[in-house]
Amino acid sequence: MSISPKTALLEEYALVARALSAPARLMLLEQLAQGERRVEALADKTGLTIANCSQHLQQLRRAALVTSRRDGKSVIYRLTDAKTLELMDLLRIVAERNLAQV
Repeated sequence: MSISPKTALLEEYALVARALSAPARLMLLEQLAQGERRVEALADKTGLTIANCSQHLQQLRRAALVTSRRDGKSVIYRLTDAKTLELMDLLRIVAERNLAQV
């Protein structure tokens, strides 16, 4: 069964939404908003293990929110573009307006 173009597009939107659905991934995005970082530094700053941090970064990479490059044995991550920062800001605004506990 073939899916419609609209369904395919919405599945891509859902991929991005799922990438934003974990607090650990939001913490990683906050760190990367300050500049590119090695996986080890991100793990240290967020309190994640390196393996767990790498898994979260892969999810963010699949959603095209971050990109990576190799530097010897290290992998360095950065935000794909400034629109990711705008998305995070909009998420904060919606949460503040709609959720009493925020």
